[in-house]
Amino acid sequence: MNSHKVDVVIAEGEPMHGHEDLAAVLGNAEPREPEQVDVAPDPHRRIIYLAATKRAGLDEAKALGIEPVAVVTPRSLDAARGIVADAIEASAALLPDEIDELMPHVAPSLATTGVE
Repeated sequence: MNSHKVDVVIAEGEPMHGHEDLAAVLGNAEPREPEQVDVAPDPHRRIIYLAATKRAGLDEAKALGIEPVAVVTPRSLDAARGIVADAIEASAALLPDEIDELMPHVAPSLATTGVE
């Protein structure tokens, strides 16, 4: 079964130069035990998944709890044409140059707003 929980670790250390205000806020905090945080994907997000093959992309996305609106591969560059998406996720198996080759085909699908 797929777990959507991760450990969160708060690290101790010296503040970086210029972050004295942060150090004042944190004070001398005691180290804490890792906490569990629920990071289940938002089911309402529309995600385009980049992968080497459609089958691999669907399997990987499912394992991550993602139901992609499209899976774009080197053989199906137009799979996201006409689709509006909130995010683009890439398979960990893709090399950076493979992702760079696919991005021009999916970038126009990203939903944007005029709000800043």
